[in-house]
Amino acid sequence: MGDVDGASPREQIVEACRRDNVELFQEVLNSMKGKSKEQIAHFFNEVLDTMGNHLLHICASYGSYDVMNELLDIEFLECDPLTRRDKETPLHTAVRYANEREVELGEAMVKMLVDAGGDPRIKDAHGRKPAETCTPRAKGAKATLQQEEYILNEGLRKEDGEDEEAAGSASDSE
Repeated sequence: MGDVDGASPREQIVEACRRDNVELFQEVLNSMKGKSKEQIAHFFNEVLDTMGNHLLHICASYGSYDVMNELLDIEFLECDPLTRRDKETPLHTAVRYANEREVELGEAMVKMLVDAGGDPRIKDAHGRKPAETCTPRAKGAKATLQQEEYILNEGLRKEDGEDEEAAGSASDSE
């Protein structure tokens, strides 16, 4: 752990996302005691790696399910940030993980992102929605994304008031 001692909070949080290190994630989060929920979310929303990937993209790239879950518990966290290069959402990245690496883990990350409010209708720089990038191997991810897109397009999400308010505030910012 000596290599982390001199690292900045930004470097530590990127490392936590790469290694699925919940303890390191919690250390950084705990160091923010006294800050408002908005300030905490702003910090986590603004951290990028050298390639322009946000924290949720990093988690999805490395299969860091547990840290992704912790991130999504942060109030006001942006669920659909876009990468600098290809304008991909974390859903696109999680689909790629399912396509190329571990199908079940990738599909679980897709489901978690959708449940947290990730929008499967957002297209990348190449005009593709996440479901359109699924290979036959990631059929579970494709089904989850298509179902959520249908629900969003038909306005069927009416489970509880908190979800509606969160969805409303997310769409207001776009």
